[in-house]
Amino acid sequence: MKKHFAIAALILGATQLFAEIQLPRIFSDNILLQREKPVKIWGTADANAKIDVEFAGTKKSATADARGKWSLALSPLEASTTPREMKFYENGKLSKTVANVLVGEVWILGGQSNMEMTYSWRKINPKPNGKIRYFKNPIALAEKPADDTSPNSRWVAADKNNLHAFSMIGYGFAQYIAEKLDIPVGLVYTARGGAKMETYIPFEAMDASQYLKSRRENYAKSLDAWRNGGYQKAKKKYDDLMAAIAKAKAENKTPPKHFSYQKVKPDPVAPDFPLSTPAVHFNGMVAPVAGYAARGVLWYQGESNSRDENFAEQFAVLVNSWRNAWSDKSLVWIATEIASFDAKDADWGKTRQRQRAASHALPDSYIVSAIDTGEQKDIHPADKAAISERMALTALGAVYGDKSAVYKSPEFKSAKYSAGSAEVLFETFGGKLAGKGQPRGFELKIDGKWVPAKAVLSGADRVKVSAESTAVPQGVRYAFKSWVKPEVWLYNQSGLPAFGFSDEK
Repeated sequence: MKKHFAIAALILGATQLFAEIQLPRIFSDNILLQREKPVKIWGTADANAKIDVEFAGTKKSATADARGKWSLALSPLEASTTPREMKFYENGKLSKTVANVLVGEVWILGGQSNMEMTYSWRKINPKPNGKIRYFKNPIALAEKPADDTSPNSRWVAADKNNLHAFSMIGYGFAQYIAEKLDIPVGLVYTARGGAKMETYIPFEAMDASQYLKSRRENYAKSLDAWRNGGYQKAKKKYDDLMAAIAKAKAENKTPPKHFSYQKVKPDPVAPDFPLSTPAVHFNGMVAPVAGYAARGVLWYQGESNSRDENFAEQFAVLVNSWRNAWSDKSLVWIATEIASFDAKDADWGKTRQRQRAASHALPDSYIVSAIDTGEQKDIHPADKAAISERMALTALGAVYGDKSAVYKSPEFKSAKYSAGSAEVLFETFGGKLAGKGQPRGFELKIDGKWVPAKAVLSGADRVKVSAESTAVPQGVRYAFKSWVKPEVWLYNQSGLPAFGFSDEK
């Protein structure tokens, strides 16, 4: 009899352990919730259990399905800097408590290394801010959409103990928004250095593009070989290289010759190269947080797709797939063009033009100019503050309705050509053009060749560009190079740089 009671007790204990409400790590202490939108909450519990979530004086209920999965939505909340608790009940019994909850504005951080870049990279010490929270989301790759983020992921406050690991772009943005709106700001990190756009697009969205569809099909074909010896060979090659590099360093010798991409560790779910394998970053880092209520996405990516003529096609699939994943067609997307850098293997002038075209083609999608930032020999420049501020100004003006926020950089509108010159008309969005220093950065295409040209402001919204020639130019361009920072001259009166452009007849 005692034996039977012991077995029954074990079964009951195991059932209770299994039945306890489990929450994804995005719902953890120090969390920041989005204001003024329904807030989706989800998790698992015992099959068919009644779930109650209590927060801010209200309670919402749901019933778990046969697999124990449940979700519900809190009614839109007001912003609050007062730390509160969120309580979770299963069948009337308190099961979980999430502490130190704030309510404000949430933004998702996406892209590659210039979004990933933290303050520790340059040993910068920013000021703490009690209104800002950051969801640390370590790199995780997955073949299928994961239910949860990495075990080390968690919400942290913007204090001196954590700030060194924050995205510079993201935190600079959050500081600006928190100050201007006087509300808390939360940042959910999903970026990974070097990752191509296709790694952030779910497989089910890839049929919208023939290129992405072919990438998905090639991935599926390569999995068997990768699983049956391919990964092991790649891992051994990687381990041997890293050991050789470490040995050379220890002996103060020159390491073996290698490319930077060879130092990226192979992954069991990413045939050939993790940074270009379709969907794996979406599945591992984005899918687990998709649906977490947010205002929008801050996106800094493009270096790894700088040679892609179908950039706009991929970008549209990316943005639409994330909006579908969030079930939020109004999810705002604020991107930045890539900064100035002496790229040797691609024409970043063309890349920036593709980025602008891609952003302009979608609703609730914006892009900021960054050509006056960057470092010639370092693809990871430290001068991120201007980009953060411009993204924040875009949010203030386009999203939060601040009519005093000037956030649109001048853009090329049209050009009229005559003998030896071109008059370039800009869309200034109600502002006026202004030059900084000596006019520079303009070129005319004469007799099939691009030649430096003189430039002078000829009105509030136009520039006269001329060269010593009587021929009618075949084109005009401005700041249309990879490394162009020294040639940036044209701004609006609020200090926003005009976008570079190239126009040919």
